[in-house]
Amino acid sequence: MGITVREALQIGELKKAKVIAGEKGLDRIVNYVITMDVPDAARWIRGNELLLTAAYVFMNNPDMEKTFVYDLVERNCSALAIKLGRFIDRIPPQIIEPANEKNFPIIELPVYVAWHDIVNPIMLEILNKEAGIIKRSFEIHDELMKVALQGGDLAAVAGTLSYLLNCNVFIEDESFNLLSFSNCRGTCDALSLEIINDGRVPLDVVEELEKKGVYSRIKVFKKPIRVHIKSRKNCYARVIAPIIIKGEICGYITLIENDSRLGDFDLIAAEQAATIAALEIMKKQAVKQAEGKAKREFLESILEGDVRDASLIKNRLKYYGVNLKGDIAVIVFHMDYESALKSEQEDFKSIKSEIESLPHVALRKGEDIIIVCGFSEPGTMAKYDRINILCKNILNGLGCTKEVRVGISDFHDDVTGISEGYIEAKKSLEMADMLKNSIGSLVFYKDIWIYDLILNCKENESLKKFCDKRLFKLIEYDSKNKEEHLLKTLRVYLDYAGKHNLAAEKLYIHRNTLNYRLSKIKEILDCDLSDPATRLRLEIGLKILNLL
Repeated sequence: MGITVREALQIGELKKAKVIAGEKGLDRIVNYVITMDVPDAARWIRGNELLLTAAYVFMNNPDMEKTFVYDLVERNCSALAIKLGRFIDRIPPQIIEPANEKNFPIIELPVYVAWHDIVNPIMLEILNKEAGIIKRSFEIHDELMKVALQGGDLAAVAGTLSYLLNCNVFIEDESFNLLSFSNCRGTCDALSLEIINDGRVPLDVVEELEKKGVYSRIKVFKKPIRVHIKSRKNCYARVIAPIIIKGEICGYITLIENDSRLGDFDLIAAEQAATIAALEIMKKQAVKQAEGKAKREFLESILEGDVRDASLIKNRLKYYGVNLKGDIAVIVFHMDYESALKSEQEDFKSIKSEIESLPHVALRKGEDIIIVCGFSEPGTMAKYDRINILCKNILNGLGCTKEVRVGISDFHDDVTGISEGYIEAKKSLEMADMLKNSIGSLVFYKDIWIYDLILNCKENESLKKFCDKRLFKLIEYDSKNKEEHLLKTLRVYLDYAGKHNLAAEKLYIHRNTLNYRLSKIKEILDCDLSDPATRLRLEIGLKILNLL
């Protein structure tokens, strides 16, 4: 608060004073007026004082003259007023030169002026100004409380503050994205227009404020701050007040100066408005958390199969802004324990950026991120290709492809199939564990459904006997003939649907070598590999072998 030295020179007997040095410092703030004529006067300065002296301390003490101004500046004294004619007749250059250097005002007083004729009028002006600010701050507080009690949102807070202070008011989140704006005059400067059009504070403005240490000071002291910045070929004065919730800064209220100068009162008003804004943000957060909890519980009920009414599911999803069109698939991203400790918000931001073009719902459950998406691509293979690309992009976005595995369900044509899809996606992950798939791979249920079927019959002794009869002969042969790899050859041959060229290429062997191995397999198993039924029986046997 207080007044400037320039303003003080227009009050009472100071009107007769003359500025001798440090004219560039006349806008220093004066909160107190004191008199002092002791050698260690600077020790008693607390800051923002106008110091009056008869210069007794300088008499016969030229060494003190050299350091006195520097000591006062260091203590944040506002100005030094010296009465001439009592102890000294002129102000020495040892006082004037450092005062000009430091822009510290030196004021010459007539000898006949009494101290109380200076002190009383100035202190009365300071007290009146502070009383006016306090009164006005109560009025602002009352207006802002009306906004809060009437359920006003951030736009109402910004509008009220802009009207009361006659300046542009911006409310931003902690990342400087624009939440609300108001300008009671209806006109905007270039910077304000840019903020409104872009929906955020320009990066160069943020960088300049960071270089000035503005945000670091706000984070430390959690108080409003006044600052000047140069932007768009203009110099803008602004007040920045932090919006604080539970001791953390979650946004800012920014006032941009118009015709009238932003002063101490504006800092108080901005701080009061920041408190009301914090209450509004907390209210929104509470509502959002409650809605999020209800949405999460409903989605979990769908996934677990507790809700099977199609119309109920569709209506509730529509209420949450989701319309699952096309064929529906469930995708489960499973993270290891260390990965799951990473920021949930960062994970979801990365996922949302990839699936925002699709109708979807997503939630995190323990170490899993579960996504339910609708796909409208023509043809099943096109849908699988889309999922494949989508999941790989998400893994890259998460930045932890070596720590995440993905299970993907079959497609279902109705929302009632979501719970079944969730089971399929989880079983895909379980099979990946059993088959020791490499971490980070995508596992489609369409590729492992046969393992799921076999696993459900795992305790059936006939399955084990079937596997023993058909394939253990090859295992025994391979154990004695290390170079031929008949079991692996059979597996690759069947994987490539009996296509000799592709199988040989995959095995890195000549086609003649492949034909030789296939002849040995036919001989050992006593079977016809060209027979579809035989090939199916062998494929199932190999899959059983993987699980045993």
